[in-house]
Amino acid sequence: MDETGLIRLRSIAVTRRRLGIGAAALAGLATAGLHGRPARAAAHVAYLGWQGYDAPLLADDALQAAGITLDTAYIGRDDEILARLNTGGVGQIDIVTPDMGYIPALIAAGLIDPIDEPLVPNLARIMPLFRDQPAIHAGGRLYAVPFTWGSAPMLYDPAAHPMPPASWKDLLKPDYAGRIGMMDDPLGNTMLAALIVTDARSATLLTRAELEAAVDFLIEMKKQSRLVAGSWSELADALSRSDITVTFSGWEAIQKFCADKGKAVEHSYPAEGTFAWIDSYCVVRDAPNREAAHVLANQIIGVPAQISLAEQALQAIVNTEAIAALEPALRVLYPYDDMESFGRKAQFFAFPPLDSDGRHATYAEWIAEYERFKSR
Repeated sequence: MDETGLIRLRSIAVTRRRLGIGAAALAGLATAGLHGRPARAAAHVAYLGWQGYDAPLLADDALQAAGITLDTAYIGRDDEILARLNTGGVGQIDIVTPDMGYIPALIAAGLIDPIDEPLVPNLARIMPLFRDQPAIHAGGRLYAVPFTWGSAPMLYDPAAHPMPPASWKDLLKPDYAGRIGMMDDPLGNTMLAALIVTDARSATLLTRAELEAAVDFLIEMKKQSRLVAGSWSELADALSRSDITVTFSGWEAIQKFCADKGKAVEHSYPAEGTFAWIDSYCVVRDAPNREAAHVLANQIIGVPAQISLAEQALQAIVNTEAIAALEPALRVLYPYDDMESFGRKAQFFAFPPLDSDGRHATYAEWIAEYERFKSR
């Protein structure tokens, strides 16, 4: 635990957010002056979030035209947002970029303000599946502007498996031994295993017995696997080389990483479904530049920024006009044309409890139990 007593909630060696960000886009932040303090700036916005989630703001000259510059501080884990806001960040930071699962905690702690929706007109162009997520609302108010999302489908090599496994449990059959790749992802792996082997109403609200059953399943999956990858690029490379032919969990963008290496890979959603995630811009309570922060929140879901995010980082976007403008190779990475079906296959979950409620395992217990998986 760190000095604020917050436990680590995300521990993937290379996150999906940092894998595909274009170097040119990041370099543009410096050349455009968004890291400095121009004397004529009308508003100087303090940004705390993932590196690359600021880059799409430069897709056009809207910020320069508005006289807005950025001071950027980057995170390596989502929980750093909570830690920073709890230790003096309120009143100093304007914008943060949390995963959806953190937003209820940020709201409950009074660390973020409701979104002033008239200041974010591009909200009208966001797909309802994301705009209407319960986790980003409280008391009838919207507290986050969702701008990117993804899920954890099964990736497979159609040359090796013309028909993908119908169930995640099928991967335990002898035919798949030594052909499976996994990510070293405590939260994702345990959520997915809980969906597969428990009857829990939520994959993140598990009794101790359900948590142990989920990790037991992960241990069996590990025995079947050839690779437990430390990064998405490592997993994609193994698929591209045919070292593995199917994955337990995954990310839609891996298809593009493999295609760039000349390997055709497809994805599917087995019968049990999978989990999904959303990242958002949130305005910090007592933000020094509140209106300018809303300009950024509106900009990140505008068409130019959304297209930039899809092209430079291969991430899923939310603006319907931007989606319509994507080139086919990017559109096919995500199920934009059937989001209703996607919503049935991939579920959004809050993070496990930080504090014990006497029934459900806390995230500290999740991490401790995951160490059993790591040691086997």
